Formats: sequence, C-alpha cells, structure tokens
Amino acid sequence: MKVSKIASVAAASLLAFTLMACSGGSSSYAQYSLDAVSGVKVEAENADSDNEATSEGAIEVKEGDVIVISPVTDKGSFHLTITSDADKSVIYDEDVEGRVLYTIEAKPGTYTVTTNGNNVTGWMTVFAQSQDELAARDASLDEALEEAEPDAQATEDAGK
Repeated sequence: MKVSKIASVAAASLLAFTLMACSGGSSSYAQYSLDAVSGVKVEAENADSDNEATSEGAIEVKEGDVIVISPVTDKGSFHLTITSDADKSVIYDEDVEGRVLYTIEAKPGTYTVTTNGNNVTGWMTVFAQSQDELAARDASLDEALEEAEPDAQATEDAGK
C-alpha cells in the first residue's frame, strides 16, 4: 500500500511537471503607446485569449493617412479590433499573424485598438502613416532591391 501511494505521488508530480513544460512556460502580454507615431505596440509570449489590452484613442488618423499593421509572430496570432471613437463602428476585426506589413483605409479621426492573444509569441505595431510617405518608402525599397539584384552574367559565371 505504501508503494502504490509513493507511485501515485510520483505519477502526480510527473504529470504536473509535464503539464508545466508543455504549457510553454511563462506568459506575458503588454500593449503600450508608441512615442514617435500615433499608434500602439503589443508584445506577447505564450499569450492566450485571456490576455487582452485596449488603448483608447490610440490612433489619430489624419487626411491622407492609412492605418499600418505590422506583425512579427513566431507562433499563434493576435486578434486585432480597431474601432472608431466617433461612431463606435468597427473598421477592422481579424486575426493577424505572420510577418507581412499591410494597410487599411480609415477616415480621419481617432481610433481605439483592442488586442487579444491566440497562443501568440511575437509583437505587432498598429499605427497611422501618410499614404504618400508609405508609397515613397516602398518605391525607394523597390529601387534598392533592383540595385542589389545580382548581375545575370556574374551569377552564371559563378555557377561554372
């Protein structure tokens, strides 16, 4: 009887240790305002749906601005909701994952950003930027990529 009690305690301890190890360890979730631009950044490690943050009036969109969403997730996703402070309409309500920057159009005004974790590790920024500035930056990136493109003859010669 003592042996089975010791075995039960050992099995329970092993099960608890295994569950802790499988849960991914520590969890953190933080959302804060960006100083340099009108927007927020959220950082997460093993964050689930119980992790939620809301930044009231976090994004001020001016005429000619778009809202930029820039995620960098190693796993999982963020659920992002962007709501107009003026009429409480939801302009965005989707899961965001991966590492692709994209934009959404928004009328001038103030917007609230709410995020939740979906077993996510990574970070995401959401901010307003002039559409013209963004296009100019994209054009300069395209030029830089063209300049960096290897010479076809040099590439062919290297293969010999």
